[in-house]
Amino acid sequence: MFAWLWPFGRKDTPAACPVPEPVVVREAVHTEPAPAPLPPVPPVVPATGDVYYVYRPLFDLFGKSEGTDKKRGYNETLGYGAYTGGDVDLVNMTLAEIDALQTKMLKHPANKMNSSALGRYQIVRTTLRKIKKAMELVDSLKFDAKTQDFCCLYLLNGRGLANYMVGTLSEDAFMTNLAKEWASIPTPKGTGYYSNQSKTPVTPAQVREVLKEVKKRATA
Repeated sequence: MFAWLWPFGRKDTPAACPVPEPVVVREAVHTEPAPAPLPPVPPVVPATGDVYYVYRPLFDLFGKSEGTDKKRGYNETLGYGAYTGGDVDLVNMTLAEIDALQTKMLKHPANKMNSSALGRYQIVRTTLRKIKKAMELVDSLKFDAKTQDFCCLYLLNGRGLANYMVGTLSEDAFMTNLAKEWASIPTPKGTGYYSNQSKTPVTPAQVREVLKEVKKRATA
């Protein structure tokens, strides 16, 4: 079952640079071909031993566009702690505790956005619950950096990463899919996908450079 993703205690930690198989996170929002497996990735990573080295540029892009890397990164919450009573230590909380925190955020009277986004990639409660169910993640699992990276890659593949990497999904189509998942990412036209997101923190050119680097790392 989804052997490309870190199985969180059910098996050994995967080899460097895991190769995604297609997953479905949400209903299809485009008519591109069905996901295809990514080509083999060289089992060589930098001295850091980052198993997500190939995809790290995209992770870093979201940290920038979502504004989380401005402050607390993996520990950041919507509004920089505005709906959690201040800073919280997300990476040392279990998924059960994260769910409870997100429920608290949604009930906060000042949360007019009705959002429970948290972590480096600003994942909301509904999405995290879907990932937990699909991947059979236990409630006792810590929401640390490894778990958050895992969730990010899962969402990326749900938006067509595998197809993009093998060339059956165009760059523009993949960018549009990313904009649907992360409102801070622009469409190829330079605006956000959603009507209330006319401007984005990063430009299409910046996204294209990141995608170029990802493909470069995958074929090096």
